[in-house]
Amino acid sequence: MNVDALLEGVLKERIADDLELVAIRSREELTRFTDCQIHQNVAAVDTAVHIRAWVEGKTGVVTTNDLTAQGLARAAREAAAMARAQTRPAGFSPPAPRPIPTVSVWDEATWNAHPDERAELVARAVKGAAAIGFNASGSLSTGGSELWVRTTRGVDAHHRASSVRFVTVVMGKSGGSGYAEFSGTKLADFVPEEAADRALAKAQLAEVRKPLEPGAYTVVLEEPAMATLLGMLSSMGFSARALLEKRSFFVGKLGQKLVSERVTVYDDGLHPQTTVMPFDFEGVPKTRVYFFRAGVAEGVVHDSRTAALMNTVSTGHALPPSAAGWSPMPMHLVMEPGEATDDALLSGVGRGLLVTRFHYARTVDPMRGVITMMTRDGVFLIEEGKIKGAVEDMRVTESGLRALANVEAVGRTLQLITHGEGVGAVLVPKARIAQFTFTGRTERM
Repeated sequence: MNVDALLEGVLKERIADDLELVAIRSREELTRFTDCQIHQNVAAVDTAVHIRAWVEGKTGVVTTNDLTAQGLARAAREAAAMARAQTRPAGFSPPAPRPIPTVSVWDEATWNAHPDERAELVARAVKGAAAIGFNASGSLSTGGSELWVRTTRGVDAHHRASSVRFVTVVMGKSGGSGYAEFSGTKLADFVPEEAADRALAKAQLAEVRKPLEPGAYTVVLEEPAMATLLGMLSSMGFSARALLEKRSFFVGKLGQKLVSERVTVYDDGLHPQTTVMPFDFEGVPKTRVYFFRAGVAEGVVHDSRTAALMNTVSTGHALPPSAAGWSPMPMHLVMEPGEATDDALLSGVGRGLLVTRFHYARTVDPMRGVITMMTRDGVFLIEEGKIKGAVEDMRVTESGLRALANVEAVGRTLQLITHGEGVGAVLVPKARIAQFTFTGRTERM
């Protein structure tokens, strides 16, 4: 199917003052396993076209999976009719073309990976758990996505990216568990034993767990836990939309030092270690946007709408038209690494906790960045810089801003996390944080 030709045919009709066409093709082939055995293979390939029409400054959006010339033309007419029916202007116009950098994160072997290849990798991943009678569950997926943005104003952008994602939870005989994941763009880069052995080691150590009283502890947050912390802050406050609606913790505080000088966080769709994406869903090239630079609150991300409302330019962070209620949003969060080794992160803890990851994270107070969430799949007691054993899972109620203000050390290596909270990918190091608040224990039924 020639998507370019189909989109060009719709643009030639000129049924509205302006048209914007966003085509998204996704492919995911997934191998699931549980109890160390594959139990399911699924595959999905989908292409959707979002058509946004402008008529007299008003907009309408229609999404269709009918990729015939007739189906796309009908959707465009419906979008134009919806635009005419609006009662007020949209407040922004489709962006003009801007130069887009050429990048490639495409790997044919990953896009076309065979189920037998995934099965072989899964067999390697579960081998250690199976040998000692533990239950390894999870999934390995391959595929990727392809994006086209075409407009009557001359935007003509195309990008495709392959992807591989692996997650596993290893359960011990007494209910202890460990978690690990891998995300990347090439299946050849995935070494199943590396992730699986991390999860298995945690599950073995968590076989005996002790309850711990809630309170404030120094913590070492591993990369999945840090990704959730940053992802939640991103969803609450890193968007210009949140700033305009006065529900961001950045309101009235840009330019102020809000977190530790050890913390620098930005969004960068061109960072080579993330899932590279050179432009957004409006065809605007992505620019690096700093949220915290050496602890100082610096900026937010924009799409064309928020840029028009705030008299600035889009930073290339628009979401698809169907997700306009959430747009703009960071999709490639990066926290800069520090100098600490894993041993150094632990050695600075007199008595505290090592946290693998969080789940069930929810916003409590966006103006203060307060989050509630629970630990999962590996929480370990640290005494005098050494891991002494596992503790029961606990509930957290903490301000993400306060946590980042209390960062004592930042790890020197980064891991790409794509299974946490927030949108897109998060590239993060481990970090040591003082006075991290646990407000309760997770009771086992």
